[in-house]
Amino acid sequence: MTYLILARDGTSQIVLKRDSEDAAEKKARELKEMGWFEVEVREDKTAPVTSAPPADRPPTLQ
Repeated sequence: MTYLILARDGTSQIVLKRDSEDAAEKKARELKEMGWFEVEVREDKTAPVTSAPPADRPPTLQ
């Protein structure tokens, strides 16, 4: 599962990704220590996009 870390400073917002919740929480703590605010960790709910075969060719079986 992928986790997103969202944070803001005075002029911008960042979104970072981490593969584990522990790594995301660690990065969130680091950002808070650096002065970022509105720091939060969320699960990435988006499913990976799979590409469809071109319409003029049938899918290849593997």
